[in-house]
Amino acid sequence: MSLENDGELKVVQIDDAGIGSPVGGAVVGSYEVVTGAFMYRMIGVEYFQDGIHTAKEYQNRTVEIVQDLFGSMGVTKESYRVEICSGHIFDLVRTWLDGEGYAWSSSKIEDPLQFLIENAFSDYLVGIGVPEKIRKIDVGRDQFMYLFNWVKEDPDARVLYCKTNGTKWKTKWSQRLYEKPRVRT
Repeated sequence: MSLENDGELKVVQIDDAGIGSPVGGAVVGSYEVVTGAFMYRMIGVEYFQDGIHTAKEYQNRTVEIVQDLFGSMGVTKESYRVEICSGHIFDLVRTWLDGEGYAWSSSKIEDPLQFLIENAFSDYLVGIGVPEKIRKIDVGRDQFMYLFNWVKEDPDARVLYCKTNGTKWKTKWSQRLYEKPRVRT
């Protein structure tokens, strides 16, 4: 449900970090725009690996996390309008928001929430042993390759932190883990 005339509704934003990373699960967070209150929860990497959860079960977990965050922050449909990232991780959240009667819109989430959520994911990465340098690498291809190369340094010990249930992991990245570095002439 999208309302044009919000009246006095406060705004809460929802975003994620880590979904495109080869390492780690994902972080889902909410940010109350007026007060600056920020909370987040992790979706464990096991949701992105074969054998434990079914494909896309992380989307159900994302709904549970948003419900928990809203409860913890006192976000209700009567008091808040929701701005939510357009990423596919939130497909079922948008359905849930509609079903519950929230006023919401898909939005490009920027700072401060984008910074906060990316920093929370970086904290997680550093916590599992990724060097602090990760904080200085922009999200995207450079960060992806840095993390992949970190796993490649010790694949037997680090692959357990990887998202291994995706087609690209199975057809490309897992095979490259044990390749010898190219020699430049």
